Amino acid sequence: MSFASIRHFWRTNEPIASAIRLAGWYLLIAGSWVLFSDRLLAALIVNIDELTNWQTIKGWFFVLLMAGWLGIERWRTMRHQQRINDELRAANAALQELNASLEQRIIERTAPLQMTNQALSELNQELETFTATISHDLKAPLRVIDGYSQLLLRFHIQRLDEDGQQCLHSIRTAVAQMNQLIDDLLEYTHVERKTLHYSVIDLPGLIDELLGYYADQILEHHIVIERDLRCNHLYADATGLALALRNLIDNAIKFSAHVPQPHLVIGSDLHGEIVRLWVKDNGIGFDMRDHERIFTIFQRLHAQETYPGSGVGLAIVRKAVERMGGRVWAEGSPGIGAVFYLEIPYVGLSEPSAAH
Repeated sequence: MSFASIRHFWRTNEPIASAIRLAGWYLLIAGSWVLFSDRLLAALIVNIDELTNWQTIKGWFFVLLMAGWLGIERWRTMRHQQRINDELRAANAALQELNASLEQRIIERTAPLQMTNQALSELNQELETFTATISHDLKAPLRVIDGYSQLLLRFHIQRLDEDGQQCLHSIRTAVAQMNQLIDDLLEYTHVERKTLHYSVIDLPGLIDELLGYYADQILEHHIVIERDLRCNHLYADATGLALALRNLIDNAIKFSAHVPQPHLVIGSDLHGEIVRLWVKDNGIGFDMRDHERIFTIFQRLHAQETYPGSGVGLAIVRKAVERMGGRVWAEGSPGIGAVFYLEIPYVGLSEPSAAH
């Protein structure tokens, strides 16, 4: 045992060490007292009666000595305990003061954030109202134009020459495009604001439902649909995922419908903690230099007359996937085709129905 450990044992206030130290002191003092006092009295007192009296006095003196010593030890212990209690009370008071200070600082720091959140909530509500109003106000004149142009086609078509009829058809086409653009813009803004609702998604069932919307086009253009689903279930926002896949399938059909033997592949796979989905076509493709441009709202690579659309679809895809914590990208080559990938974080599913 080192000197440092002996010193620590001597000064520590731990209960076991204190008890051992107290017992040691008692044995040392009592043994020394008995040994030396008896020898001293025997050497000084010869008379037996006087020796007995002195033995009695010695015993009472020892009792008083031990009582005083134990009292001092008790006083020291209580004093040490009192000091500990005072320190604990001071530390507790300092901690309460610090907590109060921290709470006040948190309130002061979060007050602007709360005000900002409140303002943002009010702004979103105003934006929702504004969007609905704009949608109604923009579509109202379009409905009038569409209605009157339809009346002209039905009842007065014979009064128009070929150029007049062509202009009327162009007007109706432009009205339809404007309606589609308004709908796509509303859908884009809705994707940014809507609350995500996650659930287990049956991917084969979702793809069946989406392909059902395009059954006539698939049949008309003899498009071959191939499925390569290696992951059949995933946990995601059902509305957002359906919206993204619908826009990708719509693009794939649109840009491959007029090539010989159009072929679409819809696939999925699990890569560690990521679910990857893809939609591949053998359509007109695109130049990889335009990769970022195709995901930007209102950016089009082809003329409206050749491939109709609003230029919002892929922007909706990116927004929907990014809101679920995923990413989207594409690979393509002009005249060969394109493949669009979605990656969404995977959550392990233990249900039997969720096996893949």
